[in-house]
Amino acid sequence: MIVWREKLVATGIHFLVTLTLAAIAAALIFLVWFPHQFATMIGGTELFMLVVGCDLALGPLLSLVIYSSRKSRRELVMDYSLVGAIQIAALVYGVFILAGTRPVYVSYTVDRLEVVTARDITDAELAAARRPEYATRSLTGPRWVATQVPQADNNDALLEGLKGNDVYLRPKFYVPYETQLAQIQAHAKPVSELTARKPASQPLFDAAMRSVKLPADRIRWLPVHHRLGFWTALIDKDDGKPVAYVNFDPY
Repeated sequence: MIVWREKLVATGIHFLVTLTLAAIAAALIFLVWFPHQFATMIGGTELFMLVVGCDLALGPLLSLVIYSSRKSRRELVMDYSLVGAIQIAALVYGVFILAGTRPVYVSYTVDRLEVVTARDITDAELAAARRPEYATRSLTGPRWVATQVPQADNNDALLEGLKGNDVYLRPKFYVPYETQLAQIQAHAKPVSELTARKPASQPLFDAAMRSVKLPADRIRWLPVHHRLGFWTALIDKDDGKPVAYVNFDPY
């Protein structure tokens, strides 16, 4: 005879344990690796929900199948060890995939911001970094950088760019973000210019600007390019750093 009460209790406990592990993974992913709106911008949320959804659904459902008070302790330990190993392996694999898509640099390049993920930069390019702080992939959220190509490297940058290895993917050309503040301020434009050209965007930018605790005359915009397309960054013209992101392609 199946004792459903015991099975449901086992399923509930299994669900809570799985939920705790998922919460720990979520804290790492959304508070550290994908801060602010980067999870939505470059697709981290969907992959995380897929992995965790499978773990939350399949693990506890297996409890409903395998749990029986008539089994010995040894049998239950073996069954749950197998299920737990499969769940942890799936969660670790999902986190590993997300780790490759996490933003490690946001680079100001020419006239826009480029979101660079861990998988975008090769080990060879990291090894060629001229500053030690740019020779690693950040594990604590994206670092802000700008790019600057010395005249002696113009041909190298051009040839590699034709192959798709653009300067924002090459840490050897990274410089501190603030060193390019004058160029950032020169290229950043008033939001009113964008909304006049793209009237449909007005409600989006009005809502974003209401959430920003800055005077409107200090806010400018720059395009943000990422692996899925373009967004728009609202920046503080005084320091050139984004204060909000808008899901709108300014082009």
